Amino acid sequence: MLQRYFYINKNFFLTVFSITLPIALQNIISLGVNVMDTVMLGQLGDLALTAANLGGQPFLILNSMCFGLASGAAVLIAQYWGKRDCLRIRQLFAISLRFVLLAAALLSLLGFFFPQQCLTLFTSDPSVIQAGSSYLRVLALSFVFAGFSSCYIMCLRGVEQVKISMVVYGTSFFVNVFFNYCFIFGRLGFPELGIPGAAWGTVIARIWETLVVLFYMCRIEKSVGFTPRWLFRGHSGLIGDYLKNSVPIVTNELLFGLGVAAANLIIGHMSSQFVAAMSIANVVTQLISVFNWGVSNATAVTVGKFIGEGRTKDVPRVARSLLAISLGLGLVSTVLLLAGRGLILSVYAISPEARDLTWGLLTILSLCQPLFAFICNLLVGVLRGGGDVQMNFFLDCGLQWLIGVPLAALGAFVWHLHPLAVFLLLRADYPFKLILGIMRLHSGQWVRTVTRD
Repeated sequence: MLQRYFYINKNFFLTVFSITLPIALQNIISLGVNVMDTVMLGQLGDLALTAANLGGQPFLILNSMCFGLASGAAVLIAQYWGKRDCLRIRQLFAISLRFVLLAAALLSLLGFFFPQQCLTLFTSDPSVIQAGSSYLRVLALSFVFAGFSSCYIMCLRGVEQVKISMVVYGTSFFVNVFFNYCFIFGRLGFPELGIPGAAWGTVIARIWETLVVLFYMCRIEKSVGFTPRWLFRGHSGLIGDYLKNSVPIVTNELLFGLGVAAANLIIGHMSSQFVAAMSIANVVTQLISVFNWGVSNATAVTVGKFIGEGRTKDVPRVARSLLAISLGLGLVSTVLLLAGRGLILSVYAISPEARDLTWGLLTILSLCQPLFAFICNLLVGVLRGGGDVQMNFFLDCGLQWLIGVPLAALGAFVWHLHPLAVFLLLRADYPFKLILGIMRLHSGQWVRTVTRD
């Protein structure tokens, strides 16, 4: 009976797990860096946390763009991997990296030369603008390095190569934490830089990641055979296919990133304590959701590969199986987050008001984890992996801008609601995503072949 609705196969689940685990560990490592940043900066008070959080917003926008550009390639790469067409896979690597490097360079210049103007978009507090500008100016130096390494690693996921990400980000974690500690607090003979010190640690870590990626790319990786010289070669007409899939995803990620930035703008104009609380709550909930993000990425790769191999009849059952896993992971996250709230708060030296807001945010987020986990895999894994990028765009960021952001703005600036009520309004689009997403899933219209013969 279960076989009728779910794809149940031991080797299938082992393959999914082999993709999920390295991606989850990579995310744990990456978020571990953010945790250490917030812990170290939290020792300097609410201002340091707020300045670093808002100063890092341009990088979040870049990260969204990179994720979208790489995901556009990954949709095609996964299906071409099912056909074992490595020539077109190399060409897609090159196309994606070109766009990512261009976007990273532009945002790097913007952040380096106009940091104060960027910060004024998110807050009107002069002390936060001054502190955040010093952080952003340094952080902008890391954008090109971060874009190159993250795009390459994400494209490798499409060909089921995920272990390298653990090496890159695992070693980078120690580099980042070491130099953060040295530069923030002036240890081991390094200057005490405070808030900008965290940015310098990030810059050095991103350079290290790029060096490790280049070594792996040129000396170890053989299945795809991509090297930097492919950046200067032709693409056999694939750029049209890439743009057809990437533009909706990039637009989606960019608008979604701008939606997050708009949320931070709303929050930033409410109180610095709310910003500090959000920075802590976001890191914690991202950390507890890493395995679901791993499953979502594994779902996108697996669905794309099944379509590329011509096994489209099995795809709906594969999707339902992996969505069930996400729902289970969401329930586990709820229990862990509810149980660990007190321990989490004991780590941070923040004001009583910020502490109360953080407790409330963690409570709300913990109860919403099953919903968030299911929707994440449905949109990022199933629909995107199936090539249904237009519907993914509408559900992911269209509803965010139609419902979540406008309601939160009204709640903050017109209705003058409590910060926790404003936060709930920011997530008001999720029930609509769930209903419409399930309807799309049952229609079967999301399974699409996007490759060339």
